[in-house]
Amino acid sequence: MNETIEQVTSRRVGGGWRVRDFHEADTERVVLLYETTRDLPDSTPLSLVSLVAALRAGQPTVVASAGNDVVGFAVAEVIDDRARLFGLRIHPEWRGRGVGSGLIHASEDRLLHLGVRRIEALLGGGQVGEAALVKRGFVATRGLTLFSKDVPLTPSEVGVLDAWGGELVDESAWSAIAGMSELKALIDERLLGPLLSPDVASQFGLSLPAAMVLFGPPGTGKTSFARAVASRLRWPFVELLPSKLAAGVGGLAAELQRAFRELSQLEHVVAFIDEFDEIATCRTAEPDGRAVVNELLKAIPQFRGHPGRLLICATNFVERLDPAVIRPGRFDLVIPVGPPDHAARAAMWGAAVARTNAAAVDTDHLASQTEGFTPADVAFAAQRAAFSGFRRAQGGDARQLELEDFAAAIRSTSASIDDRAASEFRGLADQFARV
Repeated sequence: MNETIEQVTSRRVGGGWRVRDFHEADTERVVLLYETTRDLPDSTPLSLVSLVAALRAGQPTVVASAGNDVVGFAVAEVIDDRARLFGLRIHPEWRGRGVGSGLIHASEDRLLHLGVRRIEALLGGGQVGEAALVKRGFVATRGLTLFSKDVPLTPSEVGVLDAWGGELVDESAWSAIAGMSELKALIDERLLGPLLSPDVASQFGLSLPAAMVLFGPPGTGKTSFARAVASRLRWPFVELLPSKLAAGVGGLAAELQRAFRELSQLEHVVAFIDEFDEIATCRTAEPDGRAVVNELLKAIPQFRGHPGRLLICATNFVERLDPAVIRPGRFDLVIPVGPPDHAARAAMWGAAVARTNAAAVDTDHLASQTEGFTPADVAFAAQRAAFSGFRRAQGGDARQLELEDFAAAIRSTSASIDDRAASEFRGLADQFARV
């Protein structure tokens, strides 16, 4: 969340459209879209006078644009710490493409930075925006449907999050992880289950998990899992980069202390440290790192001493970590994240192929040809196949992608994990896993 609002809302989200802030030059096109949708039976009630008055008053407004056209807009009215989405329109030809969710997501971001704590939208059943509001986590009341959502952060918390480059991860991040079903089930049961049902856990005397280490070869999706956990919990996500911490004024140890202290001001947060071995290396192997490890030994119990905080650390070299850092009492779970098995690779290929214009492709065959591929390898090979189709289209041949396109991409992509690396990982998993 250290990006400006303009950068966030101008990010291209696919499908030929993008969401951005409203500019005065958009007024004519917004009014044109209003006139186009005014008489549609599923449009929300909105007068032209109210719309123009809101635009002139500078009320928070975002638009979805495709080329030079405005294909959607959302207008909000802010009163103290509440906001009302009273104008949401989408051109009929652009419905069903995620435009509504994009507009509402961008509106939430703008309102969050204005100190809004609750957002409401009044709709009749079946009106435009209903599905998008539900998808974005708004809760409806009965009758003429009032959609509302409590913003998860106070203005002061937004400031802390911005200072550390944090974000609210989209709720779809967990479901977007293709395959890896066994690992997802393990994390769902051992980590997310208790955190999402704390009252039930308390009945059985189960302590809530507060810290987890993910280890495994590069590219296996450790960062994606950390972000996905934050999305499932609907907690802010903050990545603490060792290189950035080390560049701080007080040095790595002092910056770690400051980071944990300031993040503890948040009611909920998932703090993520990648390349954890860089700051938690065994003290006998790296005597110069004693001060940092000693700071970690103090900071982790303090950070995890408050409910609503979760620390996730990831490393490619679990064997380098100081044993005192990852012992029980500091980290509840130490989970190996290995190369995807055949079923997981098939699911990943299925998701990758679905994003292209490919004809029927045997994803099971692709999985069998990609032993040792990490999720990053699969994504890279899929993009190579997509580029081959793009290059053909540039030459006038617009054929769909075929199995051979993917097979050729696989042949030119090296697997990250060979037999030796896989064997080493299994040995480390047996030695260090704690689930």
